[in-house]
Amino acid sequence: MKRIIYLFIASLATICLASCTKKFEELNTDPTQFIKVTPESLIATAVKRTGDMIGANGLNSGINISMWEIANYAEPGARYTADDRNVWRDSYVNILENLVQVEKDYAADSAFNNRVQIVRIWKAYVYSILVGYFGPIPIAEANNLNNLNVVKFESEDTAYAKILVMLKEASDKIDLNKPNDKLTYDAIYGATANPLLSWKKFANTLRLKVALRCRRVLPGSANANIQELMANEANLIGAEAETAKVPYENIIGNENPYYKTYIRGVFTGAFPRMTDMMFMYLRSYKDPRINYYFDSVKLASRFRVTDTVSSTADDSLRVITYPIPHYGLVKSNTKLAGWLPTLAGGVDPQNQVNMPGINGNSAYSMVSMNILNNPARPIIILSFAEAQLLKAWAASLGLGGAQSAESYYNSGIDANFAFWGIPASLRDTYKAGNGVKFGTTGIGLWNYLHIVNANIPAGDINKIYHQLWLNYYPDQPFDAWCLQRQTRVCNFSPHTNPGFSAQVYQDIPSRGIYPSAVSTQNSVGYQGALQLLGINSISVETTNPYIDLKFAIPYTVPNYDAIPAYYDQSGMNKWYGNTIQSVRAAGTAIGFTVIVTRTYKP
Repeated sequence: MKRIIYLFIASLATICLASCTKKFEELNTDPTQFIKVTPESLIATAVKRTGDMIGANGLNSGINISMWEIANYAEPGARYTADDRNVWRDSYVNILENLVQVEKDYAADSAFNNRVQIVRIWKAYVYSILVGYFGPIPIAEANNLNNLNVVKFESEDTAYAKILVMLKEASDKIDLNKPNDKLTYDAIYGATANPLLSWKKFANTLRLKVALRCRRVLPGSANANIQELMANEANLIGAEAETAKVPYENIIGNENPYYKTYIRGVFTGAFPRMTDMMFMYLRSYKDPRINYYFDSVKLASRFRVTDTVSSTADDSLRVITYPIPHYGLVKSNTKLAGWLPTLAGGVDPQNQVNMPGINGNSAYSMVSMNILNNPARPIIILSFAEAQLLKAWAASLGLGGAQSAESYYNSGIDANFAFWGIPASLRDTYKAGNGVKFGTTGIGLWNYLHIVNANIPAGDINKIYHQLWLNYYPDQPFDAWCLQRQTRVCNFSPHTNPGFSAQVYQDIPSRGIYPSAVSTQNSVGYQGALQLLGINSISVETTNPYIDLKFAIPYTVPNYDAIPAYYDQSGMNKWYGNTIQSVRAAGTAIGFTVIVTRTYKP
């Protein structure tokens, strides 16, 4: 791995040449590439920069634009502005330019065939992000010196079709009988027994994922791809060792991006906290991952919930208060005008202490320090757990599979719990619960304003979607955003202080806005993109957060202002059981006091 880092550094000399020519970044090309660099150097740089882009500046910037699991930010991405956040430049200039250079230098040399196919697999992955983020994007004319004045955009249909073909052809062309034609330094799969086979499996599993996403765009082609892949499961990711992830290590400049931001950067601002929405879903189904995804709150800072419990000693009920170990922070505590009459006189549970800094007192659960304080923690690209859940999705649609959808589904949950080191006993209890087990109904708790609940829609396929959403934490917020737009499986409350000034409240944005340089430096191409989106002006693109992409399910934003709201603590109640005795026993064990405010007979 250390040798890979040195390759990263060496390759920067080539990449930095891009800054020598003004405005070429915006046209998705670097005209000064003239040094033939080894494919390992350029591929390693592209891989690392992909991980850095996904990690961005922590957990709520860049590609993490709609990370509903994380709160405590006021920056534009956290307020659903849906702006570019450098995804465009990072993808086309910092990542794809390296990959295109490898193709230019080595595609005609049969001795490098396998390595060129690996490049094409990673290109397809980056394009799959871009098309899901923006919609129409350049592919054929991107990163091409022959297209300096106009770079044409391709429709979602064409982009997805090309990505599917790119992945299939790259996988098919990897020659396992030429084991020496492989990456000398392979950051993704160098540690596996057969790196070339692992790359084939990644390409095929990514194709399955993309095909499942674009079924509304290309129903015939997508289904055909899914059926083909499910008929050859041995060519899909089938073990944890085959998880695709970007590695990092404890060397300055190559640490995990979360670590660089929050720990080495001595971050003094607001640390990432669990949202009230994530809290609602984890709490509703007694999900033990709450203790692995997030750290419990310091005892002295915990929110004291008001609860009513019975007693094993008599028939009286007691109103008590006690501290709870986890709580979620709302994205914005601004209340809509329509809510105010029914909220009047109530006690807002969101007005709790929430100080900045790593040691700042807060009643809200912080992202686990096992995630933040680990310079060598990899960024997950596509996991074994996700692969199993994708197979479950395909099987539930009747598109193939040697096992039942339920079998793949349970395997996906098992893989996720194993990744986090959660005991099997907790896993099995969770899997047997209503809303998790196939054939059961998911009746969830209400959020603190009683305007949305954590119900899981009827149908076992929605359980698969829900587990995918949970599995994407914390490294795959883009995939969670795509999943929500495609399925609307989660009930999310609106952002009540959105970045779009014309919006009083806002649901998650439907797409990302092209960076301003696209409209100024490639105006003809930009106008073509607007036509493909069905809009006619830059004003519409930059002020309307609900320009739906074709892969998304039709959706109407509810009139949240008309929904009666009242403070609801039911999602926090009965944390330690239904009796005063069980709560006091927990208090003795943990070290907190239970306060009885009232005793009465029902």
